[in-house]
Amino acid sequence: MNAVGSKRAVAWVPLAAAIVSAAALAGTAAWRVSLQAVDSQIAERRGALKRLGISGGIPPTQEVMDYLTSREAALQDRYRAALEAAASASPVAGSASADPQLYFQERFHEMQRMVERLSTARAMPAPELLGFPKELPPSDTVARLLIQVSVIQETAAMLLEQGVSQLGSFKVEDPETVPDEAHRGGFLLRVPVRVRFSATLPQVVKILAALERVRPLVDVRDIHLAPAAAPESLDGELLLARYLVLDANPPPPAAAAPAVERRAGRRAKPAEARDAE
Repeated sequence: MNAVGSKRAVAWVPLAAAIVSAAALAGTAAWRVSLQAVDSQIAERRGALKRLGISGGIPPTQEVMDYLTSREAALQDRYRAALEAAASASPVAGSASADPQLYFQERFHEMQRMVERLSTARAMPAPELLGFPKELPPSDTVARLLIQVSVIQETAAMLLEQGVSQLGSFKVEDPETVPDEAHRGGFLLRVPVRVRFSATLPQVVKILAALERVRPLVDVRDIHLAPAAAPESLDGELLLARYLVLDANPPPPAAAAPAVERRAGRRAKPAEARDAE
């Protein structure tokens, strides 16, 4: 009996070994499947991190969102400051918006009287002022015409301050729309003025340096110099421009005002004649 029991015990040994081996193999297979799943997850996370690094993205945490918000506000402030230095806002505001045409007429004659006064003080004839409408201009053109009036007024004062020998003429030219970078529409309006004068070369250099310091900026679009009849003198022509910020939603043009006796294109009467009247 003991021999038979021993033989049966010995017979179970290979079976038990086979069961243990099968269990071990099954466990190994399950472990490998689990490991492959973990590897797959790791690879997926690594790919996501790699894509995040390549795209420059940042996990959208609240701290990051606060930083981006403050950064955007800072950039907007810098943009507005640069825009204020580079371009003029609409000069028609406040009470002027009630009757922009008459406001333009007042500003035009104010500029004309100033230029005449400065020219007379330097014993030279007043320059011709060309290109402005003889009638009251349409309301939707007043903003850019006022910019051109300001360019003429500032430039005339600057040229006479530098002692030019002659202030020839000013001529306003048609405005040009400046599109944005994506060319989706108008962004700025360029309003040019052509200036003719006579001066020496050192005076021309000082004039250009003074124009560079003006704010809002005056853009020197073109310059021509040629020898003048007077010795050491040059006949100069400058194409200057100032920029007007376009309104994304401009108001509709106002109805035309009735014509008035005094027109913008006429030369203003001298102060003495006005006082005599």
